[in-house]
Amino acid sequence: MTTKEKILFEALSQFSVKGYSSVSIRDIAYAVGIKESSIYNHYVNKQAIFDEIILFCQNRASQQYELLNLQETFKGNFDVYEHIPPQVLLTISKTMFNFYVSDEYLRKFRQMLTIEQYNNAHIAVIYKDTFIDQPIQFQTLLFQHLILTGSLHNANPKALALEFYAPIFLLLCRYDSLEDASELLNIHINHFIQKNSKI
Repeated sequence: MTTKEKILFEALSQFSVKGYSSVSIRDIAYAVGIKESSIYNHYVNKQAIFDEIILFCQNRASQQYELLNLQETFKGNFDVYEHIPPQVLLTISKTMFNFYVSDEYLRKFRQMLTIEQYNNAHIAVIYKDTFIDQPIQFQTLLFQHLILTGSLHNANPKALALEFYAPIFLLLCRYDSLEDASELLNIHINHFIQKNSKI
């Protein structure tokens, strides 16, 4: 890990516990093990570090979406789901849940956004977009497609998205590992599939 990467990680670690305003450049430098002045060789100020963290973590999440072949579905192409059993929904959901609670950067990123949403209107937008609006919008479109192709029973797709995602969001807020949440996640998703699947 380079010095710049260490600065990013240690800043994220501290922001995720103390919040942005309670962490100084001196605190970050101490955690990295460098002089305070050395921070400025890599970042112009604390805000620049914060902005870089947001960009880095958003890109990290996008890379995970690509590994799950979800990028095309985010663009509105749901054809990949047409001949896949709804049980795949369980696998994808558990994989994404695990990623957000076990990936060291994304876990701390979520914690940082949770704290900072009350202090920064821009961060509040990012938090809601990342953990509420985007998932519900994506799942609404996905369920609409699965209804049209005959995989799910006819229903209001947005209501299905809310029904599906709300317990997952609750578990994401409650647990810090897939192991702790796994049983409840399995119960919820299996129940959802049994209730709504036509396959």
